[in-house]
Amino acid sequence: MKVFPRELMKKFIHPIKSILIIALAVLAVYQVGRLWFVNFTDRHFVMYLEARFPSAAPDGQSAFAQPFRIIYGAGNGRFSMRYSDISDSAEWAFGEAVLGALLNSGEFLAVSDMDMAQLLSRNAVVFEYAFDMCAEIFVQALGHRNANLLTDYGMETFTSIVVQPPDALSPSPAVDVSFVRGLQIWRYALPLPSWNHAADYAGFSVPSVNPAQLHFVWANGGFVPRVMGGGFSYSGVVVENSFRDAQGLFTLSHIRSRVEPLFDNPASIFPSVSVDDVYTFSNRNTMVRFLENAVLEYTSYRTIGRGAQENFMTDFSVALAFVAADPFVENEMYLAYHNTRGRAHVFHFNYVIDNRPLVLTAPWHTRPYPHCREPLIAPIEVTVDQGRVVRYRRIVYTFHTEGTSWMDASELEHDEFFRLGFPIGGGPNLKLQMFE
Repeated sequence: MKVFPRELMKKFIHPIKSILIIALAVLAVYQVGRLWFVNFTDRHFVMYLEARFPSAAPDGQSAFAQPFRIIYGAGNGRFSMRYSDISDSAEWAFGEAVLGALLNSGEFLAVSDMDMAQLLSRNAVVFEYAFDMCAEIFVQALGHRNANLLTDYGMETFTSIVVQPPDALSPSPAVDVSFVRGLQIWRYALPLPSWNHAADYAGFSVPSVNPAQLHFVWANGGFVPRVMGGGFSYSGVVVENSFRDAQGLFTLSHIRSRVEPLFDNPASIFPSVSVDDVYTFSNRNTMVRFLENAVLEYTSYRTIGRGAQENFMTDFSVALAFVAADPFVENEMYLAYHNTRGRAHVFHFNYVIDNRPLVLTAPWHTRPYPHCREPLIAPIEVTVDQGRVVRYRRIVYTFHTEGTSWMDASELEHDEFFRLGFPIGGGPNLKLQMFE
């Protein structure tokens, strides 16, 4: 029997070891991949990564200062209204610049009873909030620390801000700013010499509105829709439930694919279905349920650190980032209301589509009576306790425009104040309706 020299054996053994090490490494990577990313049905892996690690979290501070709608007119009694793309609008760029400068060098004029008709008799941009805006938090959201210019004159909250570009005929032109709450207005002036951005915005004005198109007038304490002529056309809205699979069914695997982004480790999910068709997905720290009335409910049981501090603006930013990381929230939204529950902050968001609001006409019960104790008052609700989302609930519908509908001008001829919007829950095809 021939024996290989030791040197020759080494030449064979070292390559074999290298091949084995590489093979074991590949096997380990494969097994880890199976452990972490198993059951990624109906969704691409890249989409999951984008959901878990968004490229940039929303700026909650600036978002909180944004109004839920902007109304603007050229002083002829007719106004246009914007719900969509507030953050990118020229009107909000103008308003944000004015308000920032006002907090630096504005002058308080007076507090008086509201005469909105007179206030709107010249060029005006109105920024409306869906809730009572706290003056101190608003100032903080604009990046300023001192709210004395507002609070020293008795302003605690307000619901709208009217900004009026300078009157060219005035001997001392200034930007006029009025904060409105109920029947009171707090009037301020921003002299142009003290405004660094005057060159960019001094000539800001809004175009006149064509009366033959849908527009708004101030009447009965609010902005009322009007149109001259036969009426106007608009895009209809179609409702979809993304938790149904391609065959229109609710299945455990498909629903799981919709809730996986809410878990740190999808492989740790334990799924189950109750006799009353409640789909539950849970692990040690998290439970997500899909309830009968098309509601997703997320609950976190992670311990909150003792050093965590309560901060409203931080909690709002966390809530906004959490919703933005849910890849199945597709429609534009705005903050409709906020309140407290113990030490936690609860934020309620409404949807907007095609420059019109989607309206929840009644509290939305998450489960049939008597199982629901806390119905939703908005399509999305986020509860944040000291910087951590502890509860997240939303109606899982998505909305998109499709087709064309018509609203006759006679339908708008009402004396009482009302608004236009699409009712959530009105079936799979929504039409524009009037609401108080």
